[in-house]
Amino acid sequence: METKKYKTAVGYLRVSSASQKDGTSLESQKESIKTFCMNNNIILLNTYVDVYSGKNFKRPEFEKAHKFLKENRGDIDLFLTKKADRFTRGVKTGIEGYEDIRELGIEVNFVDEWINDIDSAQGQMIMHLKFTFAEYERATINERARLGENGAMKNGRYIKTPPNGYKWGRVNENGTLKKGIVPSEKAPLIKELFEDYATGLFTQAELVKKYKAKGLNISESSLSITLSNILYAGYIDLKKHKISPYNLQKGFHEAIISEELFYTVQDIKNGRNRMVKKIRPKNPDFPLSGFLLCACCGSPLYGSTSNNGKQKKAFHSSYRCSKNCGEKYSPEIIHEELYRVLSKAKPSKGILKLFEEVLIDEYQETLQESIKLSKSIEDRIHQIEKEQITLVDKNISGIIDDGMYLKMSEMKKSELVELKLRKNEHSASNDDLNKFLSFGLTVISNLDDFYKNATVETKVLLLGSYFTEKLIFEKNKFRTLPFNEAISLLCRYNRDFQRLQKETGADSSINSRYVPQTGLYLIYSSFFNFNFLLPKTQY
Repeated sequence: METKKYKTAVGYLRVSSASQKDGTSLESQKESIKTFCMNNNIILLNTYVDVYSGKNFKRPEFEKAHKFLKENRGDIDLFLTKKADRFTRGVKTGIEGYEDIRELGIEVNFVDEWINDIDSAQGQMIMHLKFTFAEYERATINERARLGENGAMKNGRYIKTPPNGYKWGRVNENGTLKKGIVPSEKAPLIKELFEDYATGLFTQAELVKKYKAKGLNISESSLSITLSNILYAGYIDLKKHKISPYNLQKGFHEAIISEELFYTVQDIKNGRNRMVKKIRPKNPDFPLSGFLLCACCGSPLYGSTSNNGKQKKAFHSSYRCSKNCGEKYSPEIIHEELYRVLSKAKPSKGILKLFEEVLIDEYQETLQESIKLSKSIEDRIHQIEKEQITLVDKNISGIIDDGMYLKMSEMKKSELVELKLRKNEHSASNDDLNKFLSFGLTVISNLDDFYKNATVETKVLLLGSYFTEKLIFEKNKFRTLPFNEAISLLCRYNRDFQRLQKETGADSSINSRYVPQTGLYLIYSSFFNFNFLLPKTQY
């Protein structure tokens, strides 16, 4: 049998990151293997290059190389890397990988760390030691990287994978531009998502569907995580990333939402917001569905659409009695009559001016109380933040152990969240007054237009605010209209409204001399309750 005059080999090159790929590392590996083969009369058949971690062998190019070795077993003598750490950075995986290739009759070796007679006991010991050092070096590199990451995060620079709404960029860390996260083109959608959730008018499933249509890739489970991520408000939750001192750190990255909006959302998620009313989805064609009562039997009327049962179908919509007593009405007739009624509910200019003055006086008094309470809450927040620093010092000095520190730190953090929620509830200002008056006076002066242009969900809220009882429609007119007493008092001097009340047989026994006194204070109370039914962002 003729002995081969030369050997054949396959070369393998590996770096862990793209930055190394563009540098000199790959060229150095390639040159080492090429030179070694030339000097030792070895034919280099192929070379494979991976930009992958050496933790295991789940690497695309290595898998291609292994397939090539299997297909050409018997014709290949050597599988060469520059050093052992290019082959693997794990002892167990290294041995398994070595054995897997050796079973093909191919020797694994390292051109810059050549092991003579690698299959001998001594050769195997040396190889195991090289794999051990490679694994130790990987662990050391990872440890240094974690320390660097933790240090950056503790300082306020977020360097984990950017969440939805952020991307990699440069942030200003104490005057130096460093790698961090910056808002992406999806940031406005994230802000809008928080604002929609804060209204309380959407289920999570509805928000997922709505924002997927807008291009935001999100699921119900990831939506909940997104809404709980304080990173969007400009803070890093160190506890979430298991970084001492486990508190909230103000970040160098730009916030997408305000702290107030974030804590409002947490309030709703945790079921603490009592002002938000959950509304079941309504058919936009029948906003009065369930709010109308049958004139015959007093059962609710519900909107429905039916066809004539013929081949050329004609569809008819109507409000029908739920007890099928025969009462039904055209939605167009009922809706037009409601618009007519609401159009007559307009206060006179004099009453509107008095109402505005009462609102201003009451708001200013409420504002002063709110400022005092907000200041008290702010002082307590500062005190807890100082207590958190003291806790860290005691933990570092060994006065309290890690278990007690984590327990006490969690208690302080929970109290801070509660205080910030309460502070957000008392964040009124004179600017809020101007917005509130502008919105409120416009609404109370244009009940018909506001209702007509509202979404079906808001229409349902408005009906419950305009009227104290459900409505009865008979002979193309509403029976006695149970207007909210605030609206009745405000519109009392409007002649059209007076005629409307006579038409419907409404009680007009309220003495008008009480309007500028007791009446306006009643209006103040009722009107504020009315406005709380709407999202704060609409004020």
